[in-house]
Amino acid sequence: MITLSGLESKLISSKERIRNQEKINFISYADDFIITSADEELLNNKVIPIIERFLAERGLELSKEKTKITHISKGVDFLGFNIRKYSNNKVLTKPAKENIKSFIKEIKETIMSNIPL
Repeated sequence: MITLSGLESKLISSKERIRNQEKINFISYADDFIITSADEELLNNKVIPIIERFLAERGLELSKEKTKITHISKGVDFLGFNIRKYSNNKVLTKPAKENIKSFIKEIKETIMSNIPL
């Protein structure tokens, strides 16, 4: 989405030393985005205020209901997938639980609608 164009450059320092220290990453698709960092305090004190100012300049606001700060070991849902880092340092991407439930429900309805009475 063109509205988010430029947000990444506001969040991530152009100086390599700072960039390596903060470890801020930005991933976006259309109007959805994830921002990661090694430090929760950095997200709360630097990143969120930058996002709020950036969006306000465009007449938008950050959704408090959709904004979530969590550790990657608990996983995060993004674009219908769950991304999670496990204790063995493996990162797995799987379909999100809600998508699986919806898919199973749809299959069940299809099967039930095709059973002759």
